[in-house]
Amino acid sequence: MTNISTLFFSTLLLIALSSCGQAPKSTDNGAYIVDQSIKAEVEKKVRSSNGVTMGSLDFKMFENDSIVADTYAKGKSIECMTISSLDGDTISITGFMGMFAGFGYQVALFRDTCIVRHFIKSDAEIYKLKKPDSLTFGVSVSCVTYKLILTNKPTFKKGDIVEGIIELMSDDYYEVANGNERKYKMKLTGYFKTEPLASAQESYQKLINKNK
Repeated sequence: MTNISTLFFSTLLLIALSSCGQAPKSTDNGAYIVDQSIKAEVEKKVRSSNGVTMGSLDFKMFENDSIVADTYAKGKSIECMTISSLDGDTISITGFMGMFAGFGYQVALFRDTCIVRHFIKSDAEIYKLKKPDSLTFGVSVSCVTYKLILTNKPTFKKGDIVEGIIELMSDDYYEVANGNERKYKMKLTGYFKTEPLASAQESYQKLINKNK
């Protein structure tokens, strides 16, 4: 595997595990829905390539409350990487578009509830959650609303496969670049299907092995 591929997968795994360094609050917990009727829709939006499962995203980005990007209007979803892991009674799922800079969603899935976040990162310190905050490379943003739909209720056992659709509207966050401060928020729909669940360490090693 090339050095740039190693760095990419290491970076993506770090995103999945660290939530950009900000732990979700327990008050973000909400119930998820189980609905097998979405399975055909998920299957259309997910594919496997070279042993890596790829999901897809639709998004609408708002800059200072004006729409600046909208894949819903174009009717074509954007492919994204999906990484998942099982640690005890928690399933972590991260969908990410981009490489060293990009955005996506994070799901922490528990027995009957879940925590969902939008995140965005850059290779420069340009983001902050609140106006008074210091700038950082990335932020994990709480959601104003979200809905997680799964095709089946997870068993929380090693080797389980989880598939579904996540819909969210993020809270506001800020970007400061070239002396200009802009407010952003994101509407996002993600389609995902995990590989057989393993621990974070096993998932990372599997990615390394596949790309040697």
